[in-house]
Amino acid sequence: MRPWRTLAASAAATVVFFIYGFLVHGTLIARDYIPYPVGVYRSGDDAKAHVLVSLAGLFTAILVFMVIFQKIGHGVAAGLRLGVLFGVFMAGAFAAVNYGTLHISGKLALEIALSEPVEWSLVGLVAGYVLKPPAVRA
Repeated sequence: MRPWRTLAASAAATVVFFIYGFLVHGTLIARDYIPYPVGVYRSGDDAKAHVLVSLAGLFTAILVFMVIFQKIGHGVAAGLRLGVLFGVFMAGAFAAVNYGTLHISGKLALEIALSEPVEWSLVGLVAGYVLKPPAVRA
């Protein structure tokens, strides 16, 4: 395992994850979060005040993804496969559990669940690209 490449891949994937998250959750489906008071989700300013905690948690999760990826596969296709699996896992472990415990609509829960495989597939693509094995020398 190459620690600096693992950290670089994790950092790159975290940036991609946040950009996708902003585009989908912060723009495309943002209106679906509006009906829920501060008691369910943090307000925009309050969420911004806690962004470093979110970033650290996400970076840690992506770092674990990168370590697992390096142990079980290599290449872009393998990264994509692992990303889809993580995304399906997160749809169940995050979106479905939040729907069961938070007062959110089924529509919002479904949108969150559908976004997870895409987000984690992007993480997998970054992993496969950045962590690809060095070319075999002739």
